[in-house]
Amino acid sequence: MQLDWLKPLADLEGPFACATLDASNLDPTSRSHRLASWGSARRELERAGADEATLAVLEDALTGDANGVGERTHVVCASNGDLVLDIGLEGRPRREGASFGPVPRLMDVVRGLDGRETYAVVKLDREGADIEVIDPTGALVAATDVTGEHDELRKVAAGGASQRRFQARAEDSWRHNATQVAAELDRLVRRVRPGVVFLEGEEHTTSYLVEQAPGDLADRIVRLETGGRAAGTSAAAEATARDRELARLRAGRDALLVERFGDATGAGAAVEGWDAVQAALGKAQIAQVLLHPDVWDRDRPEAGAGADHDLDALLWSLAAVGAELSLVAQPFEATDGIGGILRWSDPSTTSA
Repeated sequence: MQLDWLKPLADLEGPFACATLDASNLDPTSRSHRLASWGSARRELERAGADEATLAVLEDALTGDANGVGERTHVVCASNGDLVLDIGLEGRPRREGASFGPVPRLMDVVRGLDGRETYAVVKLDREGADIEVIDPTGALVAATDVTGEHDELRKVAAGGASQRRFQARAEDSWRHNATQVAAELDRLVRRVRPGVVFLEGEEHTTSYLVEQAPGDLADRIVRLETGGRAAGTSAAAEATARDRELARLRAGRDALLVERFGDATGAGAAVEGWDAVQAALGKAQIAQVLLHPDVWDRDRPEAGAGADHDLDALLWSLAAVGAELSLVAQPFEATDGIGGILRWSDPSTTSA
């Protein structure tokens, strides 16, 4: 995970007041729950020493009208009277709470974003497509619809040569419309750079689009058999299919990352263990840190001593040097459950 969104905070002095609240909007009682949660968080921050100006900007951010309907998490941080971070995440928080100190407590945000990426959903039929782009927080960041210019859309059951000519014109229209959708989608992909493009619709129309897709777009397409624009398509089935594919893609990325870490370790281009990683961080050698699930996923019963380390401080250090953090979902071998791939090494680098 790139930590660019944290870099502006790493340049600030602090201290930081942060709060994580359940911002779900499910029924008329949701707002009163959110206000009560903020009241509790505010008292906790007051006891910790947060100033009134900082508390005021947090309150403004957390108690406004809810955006949308559904389960959401709201994370905000402020410093010296300025709001410095305001993030909404899809789904409820694992825990609500607040913190005040020299380092913002944001590992729960990273856990919430982990395994997610920006993706596009294309619901296609013979006339065109509806296209949406969703970011890792679950927010809609772009949307468009494309309507083809060719209207010979439907095959008929007439007989003879006229039927064959009409069917040929219909298929030609489908192809032309798919070409228009592919062109618009390619422009969107080059601008927004989604990690994956989910394609839903009839087999013929999706095949036509895939045929027309340029290489970079084609490499991102994952076809789902969930109906596309068709009436009666299940939103729950669509979400389940997308989550399944995202999990599969993540597993593939994790496997490649663990393999890369193993190769780097063998070549002397990686370190493992908390002490070695911290030493390398101190010299800005770290390009990417990998954490074992027993370390980062504190809900796992197997979570051991590694989970007692200050992951928020680690996150802060990584952001300061522009390094990446990967919460690996599959177990891998590394001392203390932590490994670091290096940008460079020298004779003073300790591997473990």
